[in-house]
Amino acid sequence: MERELHPLDIISQQIGSAPLKQWLECSDRVAVISHMNADGDAVGSLLSWYHLLQHRPQLLLPNGCPPNFGWMPAADKIVNGDADRARCEKALAEADTIVCVDFNTLSRIDFLAPALSASKGRKVLLDHHNDVQTDAFDIVVSLPHLSSACELVYWTMRLLWGEDAIDRDTARCLYTGICTDTGSFSYSSEQPSVYEAAAALVGHDIDAAGIHNHINDTFSESRLRFYGFVLSHRLRVFPESRFAYIYVTLEDQRRFGITPADMEGLVSYTMVMKQISVGALVREESARIRVSLRSKHDVDVNRIAHTYFNGGGHTKASGGHTTVSLQETLELLESVFIHC
Repeated sequence: MERELHPLDIISQQIGSAPLKQWLECSDRVAVISHMNADGDAVGSLLSWYHLLQHRPQLLLPNGCPPNFGWMPAADKIVNGDADRARCEKALAEADTIVCVDFNTLSRIDFLAPALSASKGRKVLLDHHNDVQTDAFDIVVSLPHLSSACELVYWTMRLLWGEDAIDRDTARCLYTGICTDTGSFSYSSEQPSVYEAAAALVGHDIDAAGIHNHINDTFSESRLRFYGFVLSHRLRVFPESRFAYIYVTLEDQRRFGITPADMEGLVSYTMVMKQISVGALVREESARIRVSLRSKHDVDVNRIAHTYFNGGGHTKASGGHTTVSLQETLELLESVFIHC
């Protein structure tokens, strides 16, 4: 059997002869950007570059850092596009090099996409999703089989600078992203490389147990009561189809004072039932309906998200949206997984 290439080998091939290390070290202005509604992987992969690069790049998120990741080192350096759009657009316009992490298409950065597209700076993508918009970037480093963007960033940093260049704060950020994108190694963690990366990061004295506590033990009373409410009143289970979903209305969110960040991980509760192979979270927003999909076994929810919900992602974890009503979205979801 042919040996599968190590991430270091694949990244080396994808970078090729491009002087990526020189771009990042010698550029006068570097900007790092990740996607709308950032999760731990987006925030971790963004912040890691701030700690690694000596000249401290500009850090940009379309709608800012979620409060539950505000404890991460240098999280206060992130510019919130909702609050200061002009500053984000100026940083993108003036950057010599722009590092894009944890998104595969410009649409994932929403209203900042035109500024990124128009920038004359070199654009580098580091991502682990399928269906990359390759023509939007000068260098694409894409490994969809990896656990997370943070794992990909870790291997890229190790390839270009070596393990000794990764300090404790960089390691804490990267480990956080790996943990959040794998549900603390409960999914998207089939490849040996994720454990190799995690072991190396733990070796930087990062207080792994403390990070797990920051990620998992931060519920407010209102968030806990919200989870109890939706699991009691908004969960629909279809055992014959091995499918379940949770839906959340705008009124539910207002009633409990819930933000999108508070719902991070909620979709995973559909998957704890033994008989369920596919789970979904449907969340109402003011202008669209968000759909998150998870699967076990061989169900490809990336294909389903791409076909029906204007989205994509990974084989077993994907998402998208609709612009129809919540009820119409639920009917579409049921037609795909139950009445097909």
